[in-house]
Amino acid sequence: MPKEKTPARPSEISKIFVLDTNVLLHDPQCLHKFEDNTIAIPVEVLEELDRKKSAPGELGFSARKIHRDLRALFDKGLETSPQLAGRGSSALSRDLPNGGRLIVVINDYMVRGESDHEGLNRLRATLVDMEKMDSRILASVFFLKDVCAESRVILVTKDANMALKGIALGLEVQDYMNDKVTTAKLGGGMKTIEVDDAEYERFLEDHGIDLSPEQTSHLYINEYIYLSNGEFSEPARYRGDGQIDSLILGSDVGVKIPKGIRIHPLNAEQRMLMDALLDEDIKLVTCSGKAGTGKTLVSIAMALFQTIGEDNLYERVFITRPLVHIGKDTGALPGTLDEKMAPYIAPFFDNLEVLFSNRKIVKQSEPMEDDAVSRITSTRKRKKAMAKLVKQPTHRDDEDEDSKPRKPYQFLFDYGMVEVEAMTFIRGRSLSNTIFIIDEAQNLTPHEAKTVVTRMAEGSKVILLGDPYQVDSMFLDAWSNGLVHTAQRLRGTEITAHLELTTGVRSELADLAADLL
Repeated sequence: MPKEKTPARPSEISKIFVLDTNVLLHDPQCLHKFEDNTIAIPVEVLEELDRKKSAPGELGFSARKIHRDLRALFDKGLETSPQLAGRGSSALSRDLPNGGRLIVVINDYMVRGESDHEGLNRLRATLVDMEKMDSRILASVFFLKDVCAESRVILVTKDANMALKGIALGLEVQDYMNDKVTTAKLGGGMKTIEVDDAEYERFLEDHGIDLSPEQTSHLYINEYIYLSNGEFSEPARYRGDGQIDSLILGSDVGVKIPKGIRIHPLNAEQRMLMDALLDEDIKLVTCSGKAGTGKTLVSIAMALFQTIGEDNLYERVFITRPLVHIGKDTGALPGTLDEKMAPYIAPFFDNLEVLFSNRKIVKQSEPMEDDAVSRITSTRKRKKAMAKLVKQPTHRDDEDEDSKPRKPYQFLFDYGMVEVEAMTFIRGRSLSNTIFIIDEAQNLTPHEAKTVVTRMAEGSKVILLGDPYQVDSMFLDAWSNGLVHTAQRLRGTEITAHLELTTGVRSELADLAADLL
């Protein structure tokens, strides 16, 4: 009698990952991130990608990139998948550079119109409408599971509804995990290092201290911590090689915004954020925290201080946020780009109102003449013009009383010191000597976050702000969005810093709602 074949152990069983459309759009590089396993793409997914390739912004870019990558692979020749060889499938197959394999699956059960297949009958009874793309993709998973019984067939999707349908039908379903961040890697707030009396006194006197490797081995460069001695504690920053430095600003030191108010840190966390924002050597700051912790207000204040202040470190401030709707879509908005963006960046205007609240409302001033505009074209002349501008009064006594009143911060937009930028048009730009603030960055995909950060040229700084637990995008969550992805991938480098704010300062009600609702 022939000897029976020993069953393969679970770790040795080959895997076939069936990718949903949203996975490919979420990460156009995902084809190269499944190691040496087999990736299956149903033809229905290609149909959905084709509908997205003309979409504006990152969505259309991702669809077009996937099409180009697939074309490049299959231009080298078409093969029959080894897993489906001799089983009546017309699937196409190609080896991937990382050792895996890609197959484009055509569901032969659907092509032949089989009506007595148990899996498809169960699918029809459950989903009813088999003309929907989601249903046809699930049918392709059933087909692969049936003809590749020796392999684990796993549906990979970021659509919660699709995942629930698959689980209900008895399929193995996984989320796309490559760009997820775990709580062990990110989160938990600021760390505390306990030191003795002598070390604490030396830190206060010398504004820094060197600690042993055992005390700092769990820290990364530019991590903000608390240096503690009994009931006393001071915020500090780890510089690497055991060096702990004090912060730039003291607890009672504020920053005066030209033509605006003086802003003071309301707690140690805000002091840490201000320290990172004021450090010229830090080119990227990621800041997460619940609503009302002061992320946006402090970031705008520090950006303006460095742009229109005496040092003029930057030429302009760009502000934007992802255009994600909450609730029912209001449709296309009329007007110029600034007018279209106005509803989305209203929180920025609210913060500017606070920063310039000590000034009277001014009236419409005369526009700059052409020769005045030409005089600030060079960086040096532009800085001089800015310095002169901020010393001028914000209103004129001889202005017509009937002229239209305007906001006290309007001069920032009039002279190009603050600009509104739409995320849709950021690709291809190169921004130098600019502070770029992206609010609600938790609604960015990791690919979109990469697109933004790679636009920064010499002399620029980018600030990503958001609350990972208030994600509004359909296929993102607290551990897979662009904010936490960027923070985790770039943490520990000398030109980046990450902070997590936990103390609410907006109001008692806002703090209570953020914690309990």
